Amino acid sequence: MLVVGLMSGTSADGTEAVVIRITGAPPALQWKLLAHTQLPHPPALREEIFACFRPETGTVDRLAALNFALGRAFAQAALNAIAAAGLEPRQIELIGSHGQTLWHIPTGPQAATLQLGAPSVIAELTGVPVISDFRARDMAAGGEGAPLVAYVDQLLLTDKQRVRAAQNLGGIANVTYLPPAGEGEAFAFDTGPGNMLLDYAAGRATQGAWVYDHAGELAAQGEISPRLLAELLAHPYLRQTPPKTTGRERFGVQFGTKVWERARRRGLSPVDILATLTAFTARSIARAYADFLPRNPDEVIVSGGGVRNRTLLRMLRDALPQAEVWLSDAYGLPAEAKEAIAFAVLAYESWHRRPGNLPAATGARAPVILGSLTPGQPVSSVAATRATESRNPATRNIDQVSTRELVRLMNAEDRLVAEAVSTQNDVIASAIDQIVARMRQGGRLIYLGAGTSGRLGVLDASECPPTFNTTPERVVGLIAGGETALTTAVEGAEDDAEAGAQELAALDVTALDSVVGIASSGRTPYVLGGLREARRRGALTIGLTCNQETPLHELAALTIAPNVGPEVLTGSTRLKAGTAQKLVLNMLSTGVMIRWGKTYGNLMVDVQPTNSKLRARARHIVTQATGVSEEEAAVALTAAAGEVKTAIVALRMDITPAEARQRLDKAGGVVRRALGSERASAGAEKREAGA
Repeated sequence: MLVVGLMSGTSADGTEAVVIRITGAPPALQWKLLAHTQLPHPPALREEIFACFRPETGTVDRLAALNFALGRAFAQAALNAIAAAGLEPRQIELIGSHGQTLWHIPTGPQAATLQLGAPSVIAELTGVPVISDFRARDMAAGGEGAPLVAYVDQLLLTDKQRVRAAQNLGGIANVTYLPPAGEGEAFAFDTGPGNMLLDYAAGRATQGAWVYDHAGELAAQGEISPRLLAELLAHPYLRQTPPKTTGRERFGVQFGTKVWERARRRGLSPVDILATLTAFTARSIARAYADFLPRNPDEVIVSGGGVRNRTLLRMLRDALPQAEVWLSDAYGLPAEAKEAIAFAVLAYESWHRRPGNLPAATGARAPVILGSLTPGQPVSSVAATRATESRNPATRNIDQVSTRELVRLMNAEDRLVAEAVSTQNDVIASAIDQIVARMRQGGRLIYLGAGTSGRLGVLDASECPPTFNTTPERVVGLIAGGETALTTAVEGAEDDAEAGAQELAALDVTALDSVVGIASSGRTPYVLGGLREARRRGALTIGLTCNQETPLHELAALTIAPNVGPEVLTGSTRLKAGTAQKLVLNMLSTGVMIRWGKTYGNLMVDVQPTNSKLRARARHIVTQATGVSEEEAAVALTAAAGEVKTAIVALRMDITPAEARQRLDKAGGVVRRALGSERASAGAEKREAGA
């Protein structure tokens, strides 16, 4: 079953999303992570979340609007993860969404919990069934509603021999105690604050420029206040016996404000406050272990956003000298993805009508099936196929953020591109093999595109002659509007399907040629017209698009379709889509040239030394391939008329350039083949002749 897991923790800085494939049932449940993405909350959304955290500003109308805004953000996070996995929404069978906790009252006559992020909106925008409201079901059964991840920790991290503690460093820190299999019962509880107070203090220390302490840099500059630390460690919650859970109602902005103002009155600097709060998180975890765990853990497996804080991790290791402290990555669970994975698994269990809580962790009367189900429905074909034209919620307010935040947002989006391209590796490899087979028989590689797509194709084609010593006719780039369009927009050129067909006909395309149609949208008429003509002539047709189920898919024998999701600027496909196209074209041309014998290892032995830089590169390549000095390489290249391959074969086999050329001709120009089984005998013959 393909399941998406969504998690937005108490730090409220964004959504972690995963796509996993799950099979079987406990204790033999199997899972595989297919994609993990992060979608930061836009500053305006994060500000609204924090406004709604406060009873004095969290009015009913704001809560209602926030519920839908978070639903849209979670839906986009799910779609991004699905795209990164190389899948389409219709292939996903279930989404598990924890929601954004606004308030949590775990015990007492008024016990209640509220998570926002309208599951109906998620289901509507993705077309996928959603299971949500996990906490409420546990609380209805007498539990505290958290920690729920304990069930998954027990399932995935229990060892046969060692005592383990699965420690999450989210906004709130929580631990799952995992005795060796068969030696006791797992249980879990919130140890106290995690990143929540640190994020608050980082914002105060930087006047809002930082929303968290990057790598713990600020805390590392400060000194711990023993007095303030002792006061913090005296908090009543730390003495409370598990099962127990806590949240923003205890350690949120109100608590942080009191601590900050008290510390500043005493003369503590902002970095001293951060150092002390970081120590508070680490020491409160260590104290919880000492006070409440039956045995000291042999291993502490850490996950959550706090793993990015090197100062916190150092302090935690110092506070737990008896244990090995590892990131959950070492156990196959990416540290920042673990809770999203957990809610995918919990949704899977609920879907199969199996309980997903651990009463020893939450205090519930019994195990219960968690969550509420919102049915999905098919999304429209236009919405499903026009990802590059949809609006990106992460950058909706990009014109209002700081320049540094603008850069961070763009970088975060760009990180999704390589993941999306990686999902197309199999079809890219198939394209390379089929192109090479045709080029060995005299065929050509032809790129066809408009706008940015066309320019990228022309760029890739133009770099092949100097890099791989191909003739300009073997790798060709065509752009709608001709050469003028390389530097100037030619309006209407991309809409001319007949022009695309005519340009392919003018090249007299045959069955030996390979034509790559490049169109981010998958529906550019110029490209479709060209591909249609290429297919009519029997050429191999390959489509490169960043959308799904497009007209390009119907025309191409092979379609490479990395789904990069919506652009930073709506519809500006020169950004992520253009980056994806450049990566794919790099793979195609480089892969083809490697398979065609244009390299020796990773050395570009067919380079044309037409300028001083390339002449120096040629000498360096010969040196790397043969072990001779730069001076000897220069002499060999002169004797070989600048032919790098000839110089390498001549030096490696101790033969003349003429003999080296003959061997290369017999080997089809492939250096490694020319240096094959006859190398030893050829060298011996040469030495005997000179004796």
